[in-house]
Amino acid sequence: MKNKSFKKVKSLALATMAGAFLVGSASVASANAGWQKQNGTYTYYENNGKVQKGRSYRQLPKINPGTSWYLTQDGKMLTGVQQWQGSYWFFNQDGTLHTKRDYVQSQWGDWYMVGDNGQVLSGVQQWMGSYYYFEPGTYLKANKQEYVKSQWGNWYMVGKDGRLMSGLVNWQGNKYYFDPSTYLKVTNTDITVDGVTYHAGANGILTPVKQTASYGGDYSKYQPSLYNNTGNDSFAVSQIGGSVNGYIYDQATYGSHATQAKTRGWRFHTYIWDQTGANQYQTQQMLNYFLTKIQAPYGSIVALDYEAGASGDIEANTDNILLGMRMIKQAGFTPMLYSYKPYLLAHVDLARINAEFPNSLWVAGYQNGLSTMPNYENFPSLDNVAMWQYSDYGGQQDLNVDLTGITHNGY
Repeated sequence: MKNKSFKKVKSLALATMAGAFLVGSASVASANAGWQKQNGTYTYYENNGKVQKGRSYRQLPKINPGTSWYLTQDGKMLTGVQQWQGSYWFFNQDGTLHTKRDYVQSQWGDWYMVGDNGQVLSGVQQWMGSYYYFEPGTYLKANKQEYVKSQWGNWYMVGKDGRLMSGLVNWQGNKYYFDPSTYLKVTNTDITVDGVTYHAGANGILTPVKQTASYGGDYSKYQPSLYNNTGNDSFAVSQIGGSVNGYIYDQATYGSHATQAKTRGWRFHTYIWDQTGANQYQTQQMLNYFLTKIQAPYGSIVALDYEAGASGDIEANTDNILLGMRMIKQAGFTPMLYSYKPYLLAHVDLARINAEFPNSLWVAGYQNGLSTMPNYENFPSLDNVAMWQYSDYGGQQDLNVDLTGITHNGY
């Protein structure tokens, strides 16, 4: 098998592989009939004391009581990786077919992926929580970066370890982005990676998009009207309501904010007060209620405002937040997490949030004075901050700067 070209894999049909075998023959059995161990190898002798010539797959008595299927060559029991009827199969040391999905070592030392029917597999295969690519020509796991076509026709990027790649990938002098959920190349859209926004063209090649900072306020019932404190506001984020320990409430000003933003030509987004701590049931109930009431385009921001009610269990808090962000993404919106730096560091595992939802943080950190423009010397230094709430303008209204272009999502 090693360094040979494999033929197209066919199904293993047990019924067609059984050779003729008679139990309890009327003829007198030879003293050598059955399995005989010679030089560490088992050979099966017929009742006449001879071996069946050629390669055959048939049901024979087990070495122990019972019967099983064995592949033999001139009567000799075959083990390891063996060819039969145009495919390759893996047999255990006792001669039985290996019938569970596994990564196994052959008799010559190379490793192969085996399916639950014992067949050696090629193409894209799932194993141990990841996806790997096995070369159709050798059945060996890929050991170089390459762009490959799967057995079902989709194309994937494979790394040097044979694993399918996702996220930002360098390939032949260009950058590409592969969706972490589907592993497919992203095309014809804008994406933001590590604070840099790219446009993925029809061929998937990424080109940086020049971003200019944009400004906007966030609003609740305390601001019935939209303001334009910077003089350059282009977006608004309004509270639709929230949950306080399972008590769900609506924010009456949300609809009027949406209408005012549309009239002004501003990009309109949504946030939800999320005081559910580590209670995933309360978060599910809250989002099931609000996600059908969003008055902004699909793709727009829906932020979880997580600044009160956290439990003392950081990982449980994080699990709850990730559940909410996943539900927002599933509903077709851009998930964000809002809070202020000390609260996040005390109650949330940001590494997990950033790993699954990079550049999704909206962080508050107020500068001194009443300047309407951000002073970046006061920036709350954290990784993956996409939007900074830099002032509450003396308690009147919050001012925000979009650092990555995330407020253009949905527009």
